Amino acid sequence: MRHSCLFAAFSLPFLGLVGCGLEDTGPTAFNPATNVDVTFSSFTLTEQTGNTLFADLFRAVEPASTEGSDAEARASGIRSQLATFLGLTVSGDPTPALDSVRNPLDLMRRVIGENNIANFNDARQYISARIDVAQAGEYSNTTNDVYIRFTDPGAFVDGRPVSEYEWRYPIVKWVYTPDTSNQVTRILNWVASGTFAESSTRPSATLGTQFLPRDFQVSGYNDGARLHTEGSIVIAGEREMSFVREYEGANTDTLNIDGTAVGTQQGSTGGPEFEFAGDTVDCLKIRLDYEAGTVDLFTSLDQPPQEDDPDNPGQTRNNEQYCLNLDSPTASYQTATSGGRN
Repeated sequence: MRHSCLFAAFSLPFLGLVGCGLEDTGPTAFNPATNVDVTFSSFTLTEQTGNTLFADLFRAVEPASTEGSDAEARASGIRSQLATFLGLTVSGDPTPALDSVRNPLDLMRRVIGENNIANFNDARQYISARIDVAQAGEYSNTTNDVYIRFTDPGAFVDGRPVSEYEWRYPIVKWVYTPDTSNQVTRILNWVASGTFAESSTRPSATLGTQFLPRDFQVSGYNDGARLHTEGSIVIAGEREMSFVREYEGANTDTLNIDGTAVGTQQGSTGGPEFEFAGDTVDCLKIRLDYEAGTVDLFTSLDQPPQEDDPDNPGQTRNNEQYCLNLDSPTASYQTATSGGRN
């Protein structure tokens, strides 16, 4: 439930970029966004799975040979959670490999990175041109009131629900702001189609990425220009995974897995339980340091995110026993050499 203001947070650097246009985009600025309506043979990615969003983390959690069975179980548990939230299929023993990936963030990342959609190519060319003249610019489907829809007819024929064969992206946006952050920010947002119970949280996925302008390219994945990404994925069953990934300096990943606001009754109870490395938990925090080669894990069970504040009757405070608020990890292990980031 702590992700309820994630859009406001894209942290502070992303504040104000999600729903608003730019105040001053210069005399020749324009927004090239148009309707995008594309049909795919499948939303499932079976090729180049090694360059998908979390493929580097998938590899990097592999324990060092000096670690024992507990570390192996924890690495397996991390991969299992990634599979649940990202639609991964895995094969191989003892070395797991990604066979396929099916989720809205990786599909969008693939079509952008492979230059498959002309209007997204126009977006990057426009942003690059604005960088060249040091003028702010924006590509935004919301500002232009245009839609982005992907369709998987095979999933429709198979009788899957509309959320599986029609993927709509309410927000696809690139923004260049030379007078403030002097970075390029891209925001991708998907919200599940279909009807869901009023008392439930609609599945969704959001990814915000900041790029260094001097390295920003008009084609390809632009991974070499990435500075920072963060986002959140909400799945059925009131479970949520948020993440922050640093590509410069700290070179770390942090994943938080717990219940949604509904799943924790607005922070007053623990969230839906799940199995992790032989234990039952309802909150899991994973912190991976690529350079140090360490994984720190923080877990809790039946601990609400919030608790009554005895010093302020009628108010609540953060529960220090909730896994996201723990100061010290509940388990750690050393990783094998992963080969670095994607």
